[in-house]
Amino acid sequence: MPYRLEPHPASVLAAPSGRRIELKVHRCLWSGQYPENSLAAIEECYRQRVARAEIDIAMLRDADFLVVHDVELEACTTGSGRVSDTTRAQASRLRLQIDGAVSEHSPPLLSEVVATIAAFEFPTLLELDLKDTEPWPWARVEELCRLVEGVHDRVILAGCADWNLRRVLRVDPTTPVGFNPAFYLDWQPEGDPLEALPGLRGAYGYLDAHPLARERRGPVSDYLADRLGGILRLVPGAREAHLRLQAFERMLDDGVADAAELFHREGMVLDVWTLDAGTPHWRRRLARAVAAGVDVVTTNTAPALAALDLVAVQGEAGTLPAVDG
Repeated sequence: MPYRLEPHPASVLAAPSGRRIELKVHRCLWSGQYPENSLAAIEECYRQRVARAEIDIAMLRDADFLVVHDVELEACTTGSGRVSDTTRAQASRLRLQIDGAVSEHSPPLLSEVVATIAAFEFPTLLELDLKDTEPWPWARVEELCRLVEGVHDRVILAGCADWNLRRVLRVDPTTPVGFNPAFYLDWQPEGDPLEALPGLRGAYGYLDAHPLARERRGPVSDYLADRLGGILRLVPGAREAHLRLQAFERMLDDGVADAAELFHREGMVLDVWTLDAGTPHWRRRLARAVAAGVDVVTTNTAPALAALDLVAVQGEAGTLPAVDG
């Protein structure tokens, strides 16, 4: 997207080829001074002119949407029960928790975030990760579209629930949307608790309950092209795909060197999540993902990733162990 001002240099990464990769600030956690998903953290991202940021939203019972990562309030706030059973008035009394300690920060409303977006000149692209999986009532979809109507050039609505994304596009086809295919195809190491919805490991090793995954009928590249070619069309017009980094690495390990092209050919920017400095092999994992063609990397440690000399580590990028090794 065109910038009237340049983004913060610690929110972008230059590939050795000169291509620019944007670092998406996960839950607006930039400096770490403020709780993730708090209005103070969001405002900090805009003051710092980060290229991209992300927050999570869930539908309140009566009006507006709450910025909170989990649909169960006790996971990260002083409340209890589901966001969808909570009124706007009740939400105003909540406080965010950090590592079990209660902070002074309340989880903001989406309407407050939209007002914040409009107050800043720099057009940080803010992803609104839609956490609800229940089908939204049409009236609430219309409410969401009205809320973000004036900041279309600054937000993208994304999530796994393709049915709600399609409802958004039905109400307002101009709303920018992104899609996470994890409910249909994902990958996690053997032995890990299965977080992804498919809940079944198919013949190709991916989490996938589709008939094409029941037995091997050809190379992995054909299987992934067939599956993603259908899955990504579940949200017609989606501009971005948000893929677990481990799943992308698995594709590379399986010899699908053009894995990023599976998304690009559908007209989508590829965002992989989440890679943080200090985690095992993070330098080589970043270099490998960039070399393989990703466009965005979601991270809690953007400044550290931006400071990495990719040329220095690029020669090591192919020496990583397999992601389930």
